[in-house]
Amino acid sequence: MDFSGGARAWRAFQSRPTVWLAFVEDNGSEPRLEKLIPVQSLPGAGEPFERLVKLLAAGQFGAAAIDAPFAIPAVHMPRGGHSELLREVQSLPNGPDRPFPMGRSIVELGETVAPKTTSKPLRATETFWARKGVNTRSTMWSGPRGGAAFAAACLRLLGRSERPCWPWAASDVGVLSEAFPAAQLKHWGLPYQGYAAPQEDRVRQVILAGLKRRIRIDAAQANLVVSIPDALDAVLASFASIAIGSGEVVGFKEPLLDGFIAIAD
Repeated sequence: MDFSGGARAWRAFQSRPTVWLAFVEDNGSEPRLEKLIPVQSLPGAGEPFERLVKLLAAGQFGAAAIDAPFAIPAVHMPRGGHSELLREVQSLPNGPDRPFPMGRSIVELGETVAPKTTSKPLRATETFWARKGVNTRSTMWSGPRGGAAFAAACLRLLGRSERPCWPWAASDVGVLSEAFPAAQLKHWGLPYQGYAAPQEDRVRQVILAGLKRRIRIDAAQANLVVSIPDALDAVLASFASIAIGSGEVVGFKEPLLDGFIAIAD
């Protein structure tokens, strides 16, 4: 799924939704995109974020990937690791008009463990992709282009859904994993920068052509992918789930304290 740390994206009524979910059937040969919808279209009662919590908590899927950070840098992680981080985030108050904490709350939480020595510290997995030229956001930065807001929303979602999170937990049925569409595109040798701009539909056509070599997409879904960058990111994120399900995550050797971005070959 694509994701957002902003309050507006989670409102029940959106003329231009920015949080999208891709449902993929992977039978081991050719994955097929079954459904591509905004989070506002999830069935059930309650606000979109609540419906997403219920969907994940049910665990009726092989793996689900979220385009958002699952942790903060190791030096700022609580002594009890990821599970303690989730517990502490659960105790943080919600920000105004949102079902999750503000980004600055995550920064403050991390700094209770260790003070920042740089304004935008990165996790090891983010540093790897940053060195390859992929723009990464620091989960310990709540200023412009920061990743703290995404981390706040995602960590609250992980805690409330109570699903196992890879790589801290084995890739059992119903496991959650972290995706990074730009890194996935970089690994495939497809355009990975600037493709989300409204006028870059030709670039998204190139990406779509690359996707069609890896997943079955019908005409209506292809139109969504080209016209809505967030829908495209949701489809790209699904490949993290595929990588987890197959046990073939690019570059993965052993679990890291602060997580690992799942990328598919």
